[in-house]
Amino acid sequence: MNKKKLLCLVLALCALVLTACQQKEVFDTLPPESRATEAPAEAVQDLFGSAVVGGTDYDDGSYDPASEEGGDWEDIAPYEEEETVAPLIQSDYAGATPVVIDPIDKPTPTPLPTLSFSFMTYEAPSLHMTFEGPSGWTVDDTVSDTYTLTNPDPSMDYAAYLTVRTVPVNKAYTKSELTKEVKGMLDTLSGSGELSGFSPSNTAERTFLGTTGVYANYTAVEKETGAEIAGRLIVACVNRTLYTLHVSYPRGYRDFYVTNVYDKFRHSVKLN
Repeated sequence: MNKKKLLCLVLALCALVLTACQQKEVFDTLPPESRATEAPAEAVQDLFGSAVVGGTDYDDGSYDPASEEGGDWEDIAPYEEEETVAPLIQSDYAGATPVVIDPIDKPTPTPLPTLSFSFMTYEAPSLHMTFEGPSGWTVDDTVSDTYTLTNPDPSMDYAAYLTVRTVPVNKAYTKSELTKEVKGMLDTLSGSGELSGFSPSNTAERTFLGTTGVYANYTAVEKETGAEIAGRLIVACVNRTLYTLHVSYPRGYRDFYVTNVYDKFRHSVKLN
């Protein structure tokens, strides 16, 4: 009896094993659109925004170059400064790179005294001209086509001056002819024998007497006194008359004289 029960139990276990082996593996056969939709990825933050940065369009015909007129600091490199080479420190370590430093005992330049001018109207009848210039300057109009003002201040190591000259010509001058005149004046100054280290700038255009003028700057050293000087020349042609303006001044006061003497003349001059 026990053997029959044991046999029946064994047969039942075998039947369960066979049933399990015969079960088929079930796969997910649902179409893609019926599956769960994935959560959308988080949008990337726009760190730079979407605004378009605008700028001046120089090609659309609306830009007016005349808007740059005003003030007298034209970009023409007035003169070339001598490059100062700082000394090198010699390293005690093999293979070390020398380091460039400014000398600690470099002398401090003595500040120049401050200048201050009042202005008055000058009349140059032989030139048919009026203009504003520094009050109290010495006038020289002994030559009919030339009018000169000179700073009489004895404390200055170089007497600044302003000279206007007129020359009748038989035609209207072109820019290239005005440029030739300016270069000729620079050559005359350089070859005068009174100056050393003469260094002229390039030429450039500037409004003068209501028309296009050509000008240049220069620096030099006065041989007799050793004074460092600078100056500006400008030339224009109006009604078949060539007008030249020459302002010369101590080099250390370049900014002051250009702003307060040259510029004052250029904006106040009137032809009668």
